[in-house]
Amino acid sequence: MRESVLEKPRVELNAGAQRTQRRAEILQRAASFASLRLIATALLALALTLTSSSRAATVRLRDGAERAVEPAAFSSLAVASIEELQLADPPPPNRWRLGFLVQTAAGDLLRTERLRLRDDRLMVETPLTGLAELPLSAASVVWFAPPGAISEMTRREIQQTAASHLRQDALFVRKAGEWVRLDGVLQSLDEKRVVFRWQENEREVPIAVAGALVLAASQPPATPREKLAAVGGRDGSRLVGELRSLTPDSVTLDAPSLGAVTVPLDSVAVVDALWGRSVCVSELEPVAVVEAGWFGARFPWRRDASVSGQPLTLHGRTFERGLGVHSRSSLAYQLDKKFSLFTGVIGLDDDDGRPGRVQFVVRGDGRELFRATMSGVDNPKSLRVPVAGVERMELLVDFARDEDTGDRADWADLRLVR
Repeated sequence: MRESVLEKPRVELNAGAQRTQRRAEILQRAASFASLRLIATALLALALTLTSSSRAATVRLRDGAERAVEPAAFSSLAVASIEELQLADPPPPNRWRLGFLVQTAAGDLLRTERLRLRDDRLMVETPLTGLAELPLSAASVVWFAPPGAISEMTRREIQQTAASHLRQDALFVRKAGEWVRLDGVLQSLDEKRVVFRWQENEREVPIAVAGALVLAASQPPATPREKLAAVGGRDGSRLVGELRSLTPDSVTLDAPSLGAVTVPLDSVAVVDALWGRSVCVSELEPVAVVEAGWFGARFPWRRDASVSGQPLTLHGRTFERGLGVHSRSSLAYQLDKKFSLFTGVIGLDDDDGRPGRVQFVVRGDGRELFRATMSGVDNPKSLRVPVAGVERMELLVDFARDEDTGDRADWADLRLVR
């Protein structure tokens, strides 16, 4: 039978309708898939938000007890009972490299990319404080170059100058590859230049050649040091003051340098209630040092650096303060029964690619108080050693299984607590 010419368009029409229907189904499935993706993304974002807002913290109380606490329960903690509050998994406090660092007489370390002198106040902006006006009388040192870019000898001179009650300001500048100290008076300051009156003349110094400025006007805080706590920022900064309150969202301090400050919890890495009662061991001079490698080689200890001169780094976390040593080494300190607790973090430095194995030993008046054998693959270990009544403390790093191969050990963040 011959096909009717009238039936062909109907077939084509049916085929077109089917294609349209299939296209509609594809678009509908795509829309459904897109909706599911949007829902999944929203749920993931919500989960991340809930996770970040409810991240657990570890609290150590003054009675020595340690436990995990959710931020929702922070308000129930008595501020006076807290020794340390460590938020879970804070980013490592990598050494400051950009911007400026303002150090105050109270012990604050304020990292900022905004810096300007307005009348008698420094304008700074930090994650801990937001935009803040710091009285010039509270500032001690303004670091224009990262401390790591300045020689250890000059860094120590800067710190000693800051502690010497200057009558004039002191500006450290680089000249012919050396750091030179100029004594004079600060006139103005911003992110690009320092105007400094030196030898009866005003001189404009580019920030690029300035290392640090020590201010003569800095006044120590009236608050007794033993009452001061420290809030450590996730950027490695620090704000010092008396703890007033702790909530799931913030920490409030009465800071000698800035007055009442409420710090967002999201910018906080640690709350250290023992800060004012502690002394950094790297600030002390050992009364005895013994160093001898496996074949008699000597690897000199370093202050606030690894034994190779690099930043103290344990499993990716960098520490500003501490001691870098090599086995076998022994550093002794005279305590004279002035302290109750010795704290810190120990491990093999990352600098040598994780080889090595050592024994960390703490002795008090010849009696062993702590011992741990660690290798380069072990996680850093926290120290909390009672030293009440100890006259003399010895820090020993001894050989372990692999003689002295790769034994670059770090005593990081060491403190003695009164």
